[in-house]
Amino acid sequence: MSNGPSGSERPSMAAQGADHGRRGRSRLRVRLTARVITRTQTKPAVLADLSLTGARIATEAELKPGAEVVLEWGRFEAFGEVVWCRGQYCGIAFFDMIPTATLIATRDLDDKAHLPADRDLVREVAQSWVRGKTRL
Repeated sequence: MSNGPSGSERPSMAAQGADHGRRGRSRLRVRLTARVITRTQTKPAVLADLSLTGARIATEAELKPGAEVVLEWGRFEAFGEVVWCRGQYCGIAFFDMIPTATLIATRDLDDKAHLPADRDLVREVAQSWVRGKTRL
């Protein structure tokens, strides 16, 4: 069942519950390696924060609002829509809420992760690509 303009379109989580662009749920700040997958690309990312209904990532992937993506981190994944992009950061609204247990397990993963700052991590990935050691 859809609230969108046509019966075949899914309403974005942003359209369902946002109050003038303000998030309706608090977010867990994390620093985890992730992957963002679209129909045409799979790119590395850093999961910067996570809620039951969405996430903020840092990535060099060429994403635009409205793009459907799968976000993978740890042993978890979520399907959603890119709702905003600013520089290397993008916001993703999930089509279905993730379970609370996933949020808690992600917090535990973050306690064990020791990633450099976002800017340093993106720079490191870009340098590896320039040297031919990784594919973006």
